[in-house]
Amino acid sequence: MNLKKHTLPGTVLPIAAFVALMFALLGSCVNPDLFIPRAVQGMLDLTKWSFSGPVPAAMDGEWEFYPGRLLDPGFFRGAEASEGDASAILVAGSSGGKASAGANPWFIEMPDSGVWSSLKVDGKPLSPYGCATWRLRFVLPPGSGDAAIRIPEIFSASRVFLDGELAFSAGVPAATKEDTVPWYRTGVVRIDSTPGVHELVIQAANFGERRGGINRSLWIGSVMSVQTSYIRSLAMDLIVFGSLLTIGIYHLFLFGIRRKDRSPLWFGIFCIIIAARSLLYGERFAFDLFGGVPWEVFNRLDHLTFYIGIPVFSAYIMHIFDRDISRIAMNAYQILGLAFALLLFFPPTVFNVTVVWYELITGVYVLYLLFIILRALFRRREGALTTMIGIFIFLCFGINEILFNMGMINTFNSLSIGLVLFLFTQSVLIAMRFSKAFDESEHLGRSLLNLNESLRRFIPQEFFMLLKREEVTEIRLGDQVEKNMTIMFSDIRRFTLLAEQLGAAKTFEFLNDYFGRIGDVIRANGGFIDKYLGDGFIALFPVSPDAALKTAIGIQRVVTEFNAARAAESLPPIEVGIGLNYGPLILGTVGEEHRMDTTVIADSVNLCSRLEGLCKHYGKGIIVPFEFLDLLEDPAAYHWRYLGLIRVQGRKKPVETVHIYDGLEDETYAMFDSSKTKFEEALHAYRNGDYEAAMHSFRALAVETPDDPAVFTFITQIHRLITSGLVDEWDGIDTPAK
Repeated sequence: MNLKKHTLPGTVLPIAAFVALMFALLGSCVNPDLFIPRAVQGMLDLTKWSFSGPVPAAMDGEWEFYPGRLLDPGFFRGAEASEGDASAILVAGSSGGKASAGANPWFIEMPDSGVWSSLKVDGKPLSPYGCATWRLRFVLPPGSGDAAIRIPEIFSASRVFLDGELAFSAGVPAATKEDTVPWYRTGVVRIDSTPGVHELVIQAANFGERRGGINRSLWIGSVMSVQTSYIRSLAMDLIVFGSLLTIGIYHLFLFGIRRKDRSPLWFGIFCIIIAARSLLYGERFAFDLFGGVPWEVFNRLDHLTFYIGIPVFSAYIMHIFDRDISRIAMNAYQILGLAFALLLFFPPTVFNVTVVWYELITGVYVLYLLFIILRALFRRREGALTTMIGIFIFLCFGINEILFNMGMINTFNSLSIGLVLFLFTQSVLIAMRFSKAFDESEHLGRSLLNLNESLRRFIPQEFFMLLKREEVTEIRLGDQVEKNMTIMFSDIRRFTLLAEQLGAAKTFEFLNDYFGRIGDVIRANGGFIDKYLGDGFIALFPVSPDAALKTAIGIQRVVTEFNAARAAESLPPIEVGIGLNYGPLILGTVGEEHRMDTTVIADSVNLCSRLEGLCKHYGKGIIVPFEFLDLLEDPAAYHWRYLGLIRVQGRKKPVETVHIYDGLEDETYAMFDSSKTKFEEALHAYRNGDYEAAMHSFRALAVETPDDPAVFTFITQIHRLITSGLVDEWDGIDTPAK
């Protein structure tokens, strides 16, 4: 894909279109005729509210507020107000207030000012630690039916009274820290649906959280609508928990499969953290599920998920957009998260206050992450568009949450769904990265397989097996194995002259044609070519010596057929020499780290090479040590003639040799076979020092078999001994002339 063809509008316009569609859908849910009740001076008139609707009404507006006091419902029934008891309370956004009869209240806007630390006395904020009482009277219309109120979490211990009776409690609120038992709980309480004025009194105490009071709306409506709202919210928390936990575990398994990419690891951990946090937030299901756990433990876990959640997510973002994010910024934020997490070992009054600073830092860092994602989007980074779409989806659901809580649209609380969808987009992104990595791995695997298949043409599979290696990538410098094998050396006689006649291109064509013919023969008998040596080769046979000899004979027959084909094209025939030897050898790799090769090293290998070189002196065919015959299952099944002791080049110890002529063309085979007896008789006379008789016999053979090089080799050797006067000093070992 050519990135230069893609423009910024081409990237932004799809996102903008998606956002516009989301807002259009939200706008379609707006009810312009919806009546939104609001409390005024501590009184909420619900006579115009339809309790038959599916959506409960928020009990927002001006509530009576009594800071620093836990007032029972009875207080409001008999007490008379005293104007001199009132304190000046300045509430931002409230209508101010005037004391009502018997209670000296101040009116605050709920839920905006429900957290009393947001209120000020003489210009100073109230302490978040202490107690307070709220009171609201509300009017039910006739025919409201069974009604209920949904109670949110109240920091951090509370009691709720309806019409003077205790209807709900979470912990034990008291005027002192020692007597207060904090706990979080949400729920639904039924209302006496008698038409007229009803009273709601809420007591709360807080000595642990950094804020005290109520920060969420209470909802009133039919029992069905309120319970549905509560169950939906609870179900949503559980769905979010289950979904995120499943996604988290799934990505941890992905990381276990492919540990090179750590983005699934960090994303999985983040999902598990958010899953745990979902049980500690919202409807606080963990408090009901684990009722025996102290409040302080939940409070610390709540903060811990916040302290480590964003740093873990930033680690995930770093692995996704590693070329765009600053490691210094990420590491600094992670260190800060760890430092703040250590504050959890201190009392709640410490970490509940210091968390504000971490929230400010986190806000700045989240903006930085958004900047990173936008920059990655502009740079056309992989995954940036998917991440940005996920962010916009989350923002759209966040806007829906705000509008719903304001009573402006008939939808439902959906911020959790937005979070899950955002994380789902990231899961899709990781899946795409995983799939891409898998495709690349598969491609590399195919490439490696093709490479291995190609390299097997250079390094035989049998070589791997002998070294106990499966692939060429497993071979290391210095790998070796010692084993008894049959070695075969072979080359073409007078090849230099032939190459000069053919030229370079024709020579390569000729060699490939020749080697292509003999390769099948070698493999058919359990051998493999270890190395090509110009016009020759080295072959190894881990199997029996018979297999190697049969191969050599088969090669001679192939050469005969090859020569017949060359004769049809008026081309000269070729001759090959073959040497065989059996013995221990070391097979392994030599060279250096950047360039190595396979080889075989042993005295038996060197001897085999010298035996093959004797063919030019003793005739085409196969030359082996005499002891090689003892290794054959049936030596009599082959045709050979004895050559005697021969001193080969580079070796002090002489070798007793044999010339095997099976497989040669019919004329040559007949020549060697018919002259065998006379040849060995002449050789016997020569070995016994009867040089005249030997010379006479070999000269007679020269007339009968003029194409036998061995006859002329021995004639030359006898003549050299006689003329040089070395007859008496000769040790019976022949040394062929170079």
